[in-house]
Amino acid sequence: MMEYNDDGAFQMNFWVRGKLVGVHIDDRIPLTNYGPGYRDQYWWINNRVSYDGAWWLVLLEKAMAKLNVNYSNINSGRPGEALRALTGAPVMNYH
Repeated sequence: MMEYNDDGAFQMNFWVRGKLVGVHIDDRIPLTNYGPGYRDQYWWINNRVSYDGAWWLVLLEKAMAKLNVNYSNINSGRPGEALRALTGAPVMNYH
């Protein structure tokens, strides 16, 4: 079992142009502020913690956003691009 790092720092590794690149992130997750008139004033930007309490996808998304400058640059991305960045293996898209 992995222990949670007390300082909230994480490193995730991605393959970029054939080289392994480390991306450092913290555990501060950006939220959208919809204002006091909404039932849920603060809400996740994209992914959220799973029903089982798993945070890995939220942290992975934050690292991908940092690798690609910001969250806007990963919206409408292709799953194959993410798999290639994670594994370094070639991918193909089928329609």
